[in-house]
Amino acid sequence: MTTTEPNPACPGCAVQLAYDPSDAVFACGNGQCSFFGTNKPVWSALEEAGMLLPPATGLPRPTRQGLPVPWVTPWSAARVWWRAMDYRLLARAHNEWRCQMCGDVLPEQAWVLATPSGMVLQAALHRACRDLARTWCPHLSGTATRSSAYLVTRAELISDGRPLHQAHPSDPYFLQQWELPSHGPTRTSRPLRSSGPDIGRSTWLTPVPVTQPLLSPRTFN
Repeated sequence: MTTTEPNPACPGCAVQLAYDPSDAVFACGNGQCSFFGTNKPVWSALEEAGMLLPPATGLPRPTRQGLPVPWVTPWSAARVWWRAMDYRLLARAHNEWRCQMCGDVLPEQAWVLATPSGMVLQAALHRACRDLARTWCPHLSGTATRSSAYLVTRAELISDGRPLHQAHPSDPYFLQQWELPSHGPTRTSRPLRSSGPDIGRSTWLTPVPVTQPLLSPRTFN
């Protein structure tokens, strides 16, 4: 989509900020400005300029360019900043056990997408939102992350080596990095599929097969 909406202006010199798509941040390119080269999150720059739209919660998701807009993605009247995230909303998803796609509160068990090393990609999801994310988001479904889907409870996740309830809460500038429990006998977690009662043996969360959606992923710009 072609947009005529200008980028937010620098608070120091009033020159339009330059957008760096590789890092999904704004920066002042005026060498005479005291803010020159200082990166600013997209959501923060848009909010200061009065351009940030409030997030839409629930399903179905609003669409732009034929793509569903995730709850954590900043957007303005004329554009969705696909590669960026509103870290305030991601922090809420962490702290309030909300879905990163739709923003609604999650049930006790929810889905996460994790890399082979156990690193969770952003936050948790409803099942329908998981399928939506894997269909349309190249970061969550691409070969770079090789993510698998896991059905977990909040108590089964860790951050900085500690259970989430013992870890520092997420804030927009210091987010938790969720992980699945590590391999080995030092951590115990409930298997997702069990043929009998839990007898306390150490287990590792195993990925649950996910039927691939019929739709083909599209690349966000």
